[in-house]
Amino acid sequence: MIKKLFIKDFAIIKELEIPLKNGLTVITGETGAGKSILLKALGFALGAKSDKTYVRSGQEQSVVEVEVQTNKDSIYRRLLSKGGRSRSFVNDEPTIDINYKSLVKVIADFHGQNEQQYILNSNTHIDFLDSYCKSEELVKKIEFIFSNLSKTIDLLNKAKIQQETASNQKELLKFQLNEINSISPQENEDVRLGVEFKRLNHIDELISTVQNMNQSLTEHDHSIYRQLISTLNDLERLSNYDKNLGTFIDSLKQASISIQDASVSLFQYAENIDNDPEQSKIIEDRLQEIESLKRKYGGSIESIFTFKSQAEVELESLSGLDQKIIDLEEERYLLVTQYQKIADQLHESRINNAIKLSKEIELEMSELNMAGSTFEILINTKPDSESLINFNQERIAFGSKGYDNIEFFLSANPGELPKPLVKVASGGEVSRIMLAIKSVLKKSDPVGTLIFDEIDSGISGQAAEKVALSLEALAKNKQVLCITHLPQIASRAHHHMYISKKINNNQTDVVLNYLKEEEKLEAIAGLFSGENISVESISTVKEFREKARG
Repeated sequence: MIKKLFIKDFAIIKELEIPLKNGLTVITGETGAGKSILLKALGFALGAKSDKTYVRSGQEQSVVEVEVQTNKDSIYRRLLSKGGRSRSFVNDEPTIDINYKSLVKVIADFHGQNEQQYILNSNTHIDFLDSYCKSEELVKKIEFIFSNLSKTIDLLNKAKIQQETASNQKELLKFQLNEINSISPQENEDVRLGVEFKRLNHIDELISTVQNMNQSLTEHDHSIYRQLISTLNDLERLSNYDKNLGTFIDSLKQASISIQDASVSLFQYAENIDNDPEQSKIIEDRLQEIESLKRKYGGSIESIFTFKSQAEVELESLSGLDQKIIDLEEERYLLVTQYQKIADQLHESRINNAIKLSKEIELEMSELNMAGSTFEILINTKPDSESLINFNQERIAFGSKGYDNIEFFLSANPGELPKPLVKVASGGEVSRIMLAIKSVLKKSDPVGTLIFDEIDSGISGQAAEKVALSLEALAKNKQVLCITHLPQIASRAHHHMYISKKINNNQTDVVLNYLKEEEKLEAIAGLFSGENISVESISTVKEFREKARG
């Protein structure tokens, strides 16, 4: 059970620390005083989503925590920032949301208008029946198998589609790889060959120019070398008159040697040039082959390499497609077998328990002033000729929870045939049906706290008295919290919590108190007659309360 609830800066609640007690606790108060906000805060502490608008104006964050009594007391705390981010803690240790919600889901169960909408969705009826069957673990298993089976079927279908086009694709890939491998370009080969092709295209000009240079350097009568030797002779003669010219003589001698060396090298270069027109043609053809590949496969030798690598991987994949399909078909067969086994178990459990649950709900409904009502649980299947799952030698549709379609039917009046609950139930009937279902299911449910937000919606008179009796019965084994507007329910409560609001310094705050006996009488009288509470009305309430409590 929940021992204590602490709220700080949540909506209009500045700060509250509320001890929660065993038995049935009703929550009443002024309209807009914060009753639903109290439960909203409690729901947030127990893993529900919340919105940044619930952070009290002017504050950085809201804090909500519950102290829960189990084998040892534990504190579950959640923080909500004004930016909308939430954080969760268990005994002051940070905890990721998925783990936090798993821990708190067994602490309390909420029922309110949203849950009434839940039961009015026929797709949820299977969950109520499975809960009664205690089939939660089987449902988890079949959901896991169904997920894997769906993925496997999807992969298999894609593989078969690939297989249909694989033959043409394989031939294309083989052709492309053969084309690349037959030419087999090398890294930067196009750059190197481009340079060589340019040289060969200018070979005659190179030879002619080099020969002319050689003539100018040494061979011609007026060559640079001969002019330099003449100059050197003059300097040597003049050096007899001025020894300082010796430095220039050495430089010119070195220059003459360099000119001779250059002339010899140029001669050898010209002699060794291979002026082979065929070589130029070979290089030109090679460049054209490489350029052709570049145009087809990305515009560069690097892109050709990339395409080749990807094509090899794809070809290998396509080549292994037949085996992949065989493997996926085997996996599908195993998953279908596993699914069929668990789906059959679930179906049998649902069939065996549906009538029992119907009768127990009918019994609870009669206790809630719906005597003579008929509640039926219809279980059927839907044919599907393409399905992999069978029932009674017929292929049937299936889903994440098995192949059963389950829907609740109701007849609120004797003599009328049951019709779909979602179409015929009134608001007051839905509240009582939901309470009846909870009364049945909670007998074996480990959740220790039940929280009802206006369970009395749409009911009054004798029906209200019956609901009060049902809540009182639930409170014998559970901690029950209930927001109510009905004096019948408030009169049977073990504890009465009253909420009001006050304004200090232009800010609204919430005040909450457990009422003493005399205060309870006044609060219940207020539920009967509104604000006009008289001595007579309190006396009447006192008698009413004494009668209600036996």
